[in-house]
Amino acid sequence: MQRFYYPTLNNLEIISVKDKNEIFHQLTKVLRSKIWDDVIFFDWNNYIDHIYTIDSIEKNNIILKLKEKITKNSENNINLNLYQSLPNKQEKIEFIIQKWVEIWYNNFYFFKSDRSQNIKITENKIERFKKIIIEASEQSWRNIVPQLFFIEKLSLENIKWENLYFHTDKTKAKKLKELDIKSWKINIFVWPEWWFSEKETKIFEKNNLTKINLWDYILRTETTWIVVGFYLMQS
Repeated sequence: MQRFYYPTLNNLEIISVKDKNEIFHQLTKVLRSKIWDDVIFFDWNNYIDHIYTIDSIEKNNIILKLKEKITKNSENNINLNLYQSLPNKQEKIEFIIQKWVEIWYNNFYFFKSDRSQNIKITENKIERFKKIIIEASEQSWRNIVPQLFFIEKLSLENIKWENLYFHTDKTKAKKLKELDIKSWKINIFVWPEWWFSEKETKIFEKNNLTKINLWDYILRTETTWIVVGFYLMQS
């Protein structure tokens, strides 16, 4: 059954989808939906999927009627924010955002680290990123929206929760399995290409961030958090 994000849902008994709405195109041209087909809508306000049945299909409008509501528990109890150093390509940002949503991170913070590439983030690009978040949420059956932030300069002063940063250097570093995670509120900080600078690691240490070394092999910046996120979700 196809899922769609519908921000103005508000528990409507009847939904009218006009032809200018992208959902109209998806239902008529892509899915080739018929009367009595069921469709799922969600609005990111709760953990409920709303199932609607197509009541009529007209040239410029589709009418759907509420059939039932399903309360879900698809979100994990863990709160996991990702602080990701800006990578060297926009395509990597898009990949990170898409897979991030699928693994159920709470929020995304992209920041310029010492070794980040100079990528210009325009409003149009941000809108594209948000669309990727929506599509990934629909596909992965998420119900709560992850928020997206781009930070010009990272400040650790007001960042709460348990903080983990990842490094290729094993000196004074822990393994994930050695962590005694007392809180399920965690921020993870992931390196850019060529890792964090010595200056940055000193700042992390000064602010009592826990240094994590994964193993002898070095992961790419866009795959590090996939391993970490999945491990933490299963812990």
